[in-house]
Amino acid sequence: MRISESWLREWISTDLDRDGIAEALTLAGLEVDAVEAAAADFSGVEVGRILDVTPHPNADKLRLCQVDAGESAPLSIVCGAPNAAAGLTVPLARVGAQLPGGLKIREAKVRGEPSAGMLCAAAELGITDQADGLWELPVDLTPGQDLRAALQLNDAVIEIDLTPNRGDCLSMRGVARDLAACTSDRYTEAEIPAVPAASDATHPVSIENTDACLRYAGRVIRGINPQAATPLWMVERLRRADIGSISLPVDITNYVMLELGQPMHAFDLARLDGAIEVRQARQDESLTLLDGQEVKVDASTLVIADQSGPVALAGVMGGARTAVEETTTDVFLESACFLPSAVAGQGRRYKIHTDSLHRFERGVDATIQELAIERATALLIEHGGGEAGVTTVTGQHHMPANLTLRTSAVKRLLGADIPAAEITRILTALGLQPVAGQGDWQITVPGWRYDLQLEADLVEEVARVYGYHRLPAADTPVELPGVGVPAPRCDRSRAREVLVQRGYHEVVGYTFVDSALQEQLGTGAGIRLDNPIAEQFAEMRTSLWPSMLPLLQHNLNRQQERVRLFEIGRRFLPADKNCANEQEMIAGLVCGNAAPEQWDLEQKQVDIYDVRADLEALFHAAGKSASLGFEQSEHPALHPGQTARVLLDGVPCGWLGVINPSISKALDIKKISILFEVDWSILSQQSEVACTAVSNMPEVRRDLALVVPKALAAGELLACIRHAKEALLTDVQIFDLYTGPGVEGDCKSVALSLIFQEKTRTLIDNDVEQAVARLLQILEKELGATIRN
Repeated sequence: MRISESWLREWISTDLDRDGIAEALTLAGLEVDAVEAAAADFSGVEVGRILDVTPHPNADKLRLCQVDAGESAPLSIVCGAPNAAAGLTVPLARVGAQLPGGLKIREAKVRGEPSAGMLCAAAELGITDQADGLWELPVDLTPGQDLRAALQLNDAVIEIDLTPNRGDCLSMRGVARDLAACTSDRYTEAEIPAVPAASDATHPVSIENTDACLRYAGRVIRGINPQAATPLWMVERLRRADIGSISLPVDITNYVMLELGQPMHAFDLARLDGAIEVRQARQDESLTLLDGQEVKVDASTLVIADQSGPVALAGVMGGARTAVEETTTDVFLESACFLPSAVAGQGRRYKIHTDSLHRFERGVDATIQELAIERATALLIEHGGGEAGVTTVTGQHHMPANLTLRTSAVKRLLGADIPAAEITRILTALGLQPVAGQGDWQITVPGWRYDLQLEADLVEEVARVYGYHRLPAADTPVELPGVGVPAPRCDRSRAREVLVQRGYHEVVGYTFVDSALQEQLGTGAGIRLDNPIAEQFAEMRTSLWPSMLPLLQHNLNRQQERVRLFEIGRRFLPADKNCANEQEMIAGLVCGNAAPEQWDLEQKQVDIYDVRADLEALFHAAGKSASLGFEQSEHPALHPGQTARVLLDGVPCGWLGVINPSISKALDIKKISILFEVDWSILSQQSEVACTAVSNMPEVRRDLALVVPKALAAGELLACIRHAKEALLTDVQIFDLYTGPGVEGDCKSVALSLIFQEKTRTLIDNDVEQAVARLLQILEKELGATIRN
């Protein structure tokens, strides 16, 4: 929101200087982003009036102008502007004037004729970017008057960064009311008298969807002068708010929006086809907007329509068919209250952002529609003539909400004893109409405060206006109930610690990814964005891998050949047309040598078993390593034959594998790279606690060499032993693998170490031999395993 300092001072009487106003607004929660000059830096420019124009004797495109500069004799100035004419009031840069960009005006001869200055275009003074002729000033300005003083160009523009809940401050009225409440200065409400109807002209209006449009006020004004220009003071106020001048009726609706916070629209009455209806759009309806964009609307869009179809997107933008043009003499002014829920999201859907939509999305006062109509009517008739009809209002009256504010709540939440009289003053200054009771206030929430819904909201208002900097800093005692020790689980901090200790670096990737890369990886079709920030960020990711591979390329291109990355983030799986299922995942990427280079360690390329060990460490930290398993599988992104499905208790929960060579080639990744991705919710679930005492009895180890089929996975062998639940067995590990002479060609020899222990006694040989025999019997029956001779 950009506001003019001089305009703001018309609403509030304050002794604060410019910096003081900016500081007070920021302390009130209306953060000031910038304070900048309303006009470029220039001096020595006055108001001049052209008295006579004659051709230049030595140049066809130049003319000699006699200019009244408030002195006894006119000045002779050479000018080449096409609109230079007798009677025109324009900026006059006298000799010695300093213009923007460092240009200094000197007395000179132009094609042999003396020129005592320069007549200026608005662009030459840094007012606008258009240089289409002399800047035509109001005729009531006095020649010789300093231009900066005459047009209040020494004004400042204060830019406020408003939070979405403060839609009431998207107007001069709202900002002034809030500032006055915080500074205890006098706030002057604008006097807007009703304009009597000169005729009984009306235009019929109906509201079909009363849940979306509370009220709709309208007024017919006939006989406007289509040549009437917007007064310069209004153009300047619009410019300082970053709104360009279009035409008198349109400029007035924008001006009232800035002044009161009520968006308005002007229809060309002659181009309306019958009654206006506020309704949901119908099937196959379309609308060409004022900016030339044609949009197709459906039943989810609120429109304003006449008998021929939609004439405006409600609360967003009007249509070209009924737009005010240069020949318009009769208009229908509208002033409505569309609820935020009715227009929210329409701007993103149709890729439109307007000042009206910005206000309706945040909530517009439901009580000022008639006031805005009266203000716009008065301005239009004053500057463009015309005859006003009767103001009509369709819809319901605003029903204000009621809240209670207790002194005890203020004390409890703020930790300060703010005097009751001060609280009453604050509430009154904010327009909340407090009625004091015994230790509380009954509050009537005004129509412009959509954000006040709870008692805590009222306490926040008191704190904000009283001043956060005035609240004492104090410790507040809090009673915390005792809690039991939770079962261990792997939270983000623990997972990060495990992976960082194993040489990984955490990354935060974009959730928007390249659709071509995502399709190439085969991780599923993502949700396509309507308005991506770039073509390579056109889809929501369905896996974390499309975010990580560009990071690998980035590192490899910078000669970082050993890369170990991980990310904990969300992927987005399509659910239906308008929503997605978000799933938290943890993923990793490893490339390069298995260990950093050092003199006493042989270098080897990382392989899938190294990364499997990292995953096992992660699951161990979560207390789930005993349930972890892997099975050979296939995935489009991974190498056939070097891909494993990650299992927990036999249920798939992720993937592990070497990146597919075709993808490596397409991405110009010349080193073997390994990926993993696991459902984070599996890791973060609490594990059961099982505490056992450490035995002081000795362990007994037995080594077995088993001949098994080559196709048998080591995990299946270990799982079979563990599922046997041999009471004396405490651990089992594979320590050797052999194929060759002495072992049949379709078999392999797997060497196991079995650890046995009894917690209460020392084991004897017979105990261990019987346990080994039981295990061999199970292995032979289920897997066909035999002892190697």
